[in-house]
Amino acid sequence: MLGISQKELCADAECSRKLLNDFENGIRRPHRRNVERIRAALETAGASFVFDGAKVGVLVDPARVSSRTARGRTMGERESA
Repeated sequence: MLGISQKELCADAECSRKLLNDFENGIRRPHRRNVERIRAALETAGASFVFDGAKVGVLVDPARVSSRTARGRTMGERESA
């Protein structure tokens, strides 16, 4: 939804694409410092994390949603309707 690529996120978070891929696919959990850097990079890009007990939600300000992604384009359509 933010329109950033894995390559961009990894550069901002100073982590490898393999680590990010493995994390996204549930293959491994990164060390705490890597999780913190990924989270900080996503927050800088416009994501907000909401915690409620054992649940985590991710919010994106509609003004920061990118039309580079299918989900972002769909959200843009909702905003203009």
